Amino acid sequence: MLEDEWWKLLGDQTRQSPTIAAEVVRAPNPKPTSVRTDIPFTAIGNAAGAAIGFTAYVWTYPIVWIDGPLPIVDTLWLGGLAMATARGARIGRDVGKRLDTLEEVLL
Repeated sequence: MLEDEWWKLLGDQTRQSPTIAAEVVRAPNPKPTSVRTDIPFTAIGNAAGAAIGFTAYVWTYPIVWIDGPLPIVDTLWLGGLAMATARGARIGRDVGKRLDTLEEVLL
């Protein structure tokens, strides 16, 4: 129940009986029903950026696979995959932080 409706009901009940009015005044204040949610853009951006970086780099694996079983090249490719995933996560987190700031300013 919104605050305006609560005051309207209070006004209607005070016209009826002073006893009811006294009970209504002693009642606790109503809580607002509108819920404000905060969207965690930083966490969403971090996960999305990591997924995009991982997906973009994974597509290069067929080239490494065709070259043959070279453990050094495979190890370097895995290191590059880790770096691309970390870089994507960092970029996504930065974008998410900017969106969080924009949300705070607008709301």
